[in-house]
Amino acid sequence: MFLIRLLLAALLAGNISAVLAEDKIWKLLNQMNHTLETGNYQGTFVFMHDGKVETLKIVHGHSDYGVREKLVSLTGDAREVIRDRDVLTCIWPKDKLVVIETASSRYGLPSFLPENLDDLALHYKLKETGSARIAGFICQIVRFTPLDAYRYGHELCIDTDSGMLLKSRTFDTEGESIESMMFTSFSMLESVPDSMFSRSTPLEGYTWKVAGLGQDGEMPPDHAWKIRNLPPGFSLSSVTRRQTSASKSPVQHIVLTDGLASVSVFISKVKDPRHFYEGVHNKGVISAYARDLNRHQITVIGEVPEGTVISIGESVFYSGP
Repeated sequence: MFLIRLLLAALLAGNISAVLAEDKIWKLLNQMNHTLETGNYQGTFVFMHDGKVETLKIVHGHSDYGVREKLVSLTGDAREVIRDRDVLTCIWPKDKLVVIETASSRYGLPSFLPENLDDLALHYKLKETGSARIAGFICQIVRFTPLDAYRYGHELCIDTDSGMLLKSRTFDTEGESIESMMFTSFSMLESVPDSMFSRSTPLEGYTWKVAGLGQDGEMPPDHAWKIRNLPPGFSLSSVTRRQTSASKSPVQHIVLTDGLASVSVFISKVKDPRHFYEGVHNKGVISAYARDLNRHQITVIGEVPEGTVISIGESVFYSGP
């Protein structure tokens, strides 16, 4: 009887430990999301992708008026990106070009912002795997191992004091790194003065281009476009349709997500068959698949394996007349 009680106590203790560990991970991820979006910070990080190594400097600020951010490349071709609330200004000194567009999503750091933490455990195994020292800070390592081949894995190192993501790594089904980011210096700030978001480059003689910013016409979506079989865990996030300056025909944009990975499906009518593109392409964590369906160009792009974009692209169909 004593042995049975001892075994039951050990089993119960194990379950409680697992729950506490999972709760700790959720709190850490929520803290990270809050810091990435609403924190005031600056730092320098190294971004490794496609066999390249880039060093960039970032300044991020948040106020009642919204998010401001400045990103400057320190290696390779000079680049500067400034986000001021909903407007993104991209500066390329080499080409003497300035592009202003709508900041429709988070820019700056290779982002890791789970949309729905509660659903992630259905498709990823979450585990805290230890700690590391990054940029002079001790951070906790959280690993997201995918439970199937439809998504990539992720490993994060999060500073437990500030909640800042100091290192991240994306890996494939074999565990091989595809992309990684690591801060070499970092500091939280009480506030960020306006001067830190000023342009570093004089723009005399530059060509200016404006994209978006209300120029494109919003239209009602064509709900006859559907996706027959979504990969497990992926669901519809949004559907929009608009007339853009870059396309003569309206473009329907369908966004799918599993709570972490997102996939975009673009659908547009093409009058000249010579302008169709078909095939699959992979560059780093980005996979793309394109096909022709009834004189419509179907393009699927996302930070997922090739098989996922192919599966989604082949499942698109038109249910209307």
